[in-house]
Amino acid sequence: MDSRPVGPALLATLRPDQFQSTLELTASFLRPARPGRLFGTGRVVHRVGDIASLEAALTDGDERLIATATATARVIPLDEAPTTA
Repeated sequence: MDSRPVGPALLATLRPDQFQSTLELTASFLRPARPGRLFGTGRVVHRVGDIASLEAALTDGDERLIATATATARVIPLDEAPTTA
């Protein structure tokens, strides 16, 4: 739920020289996900300066809610983003 769909909601609003760092993530899993297509929606609920509150929902092909998530993220310079080795 962090990388999809919560993260892209904020990432889509940032400049090319910015990135995000997740400070906190809470997920609630409401029912099992069956094999098949899942749909995620995310949105920026509130942003002040470099701190943003985010929320997301994951539904199945029958529009049943599978999981929800909330997150707090900080906008950081891209050159401060962690890299993988």
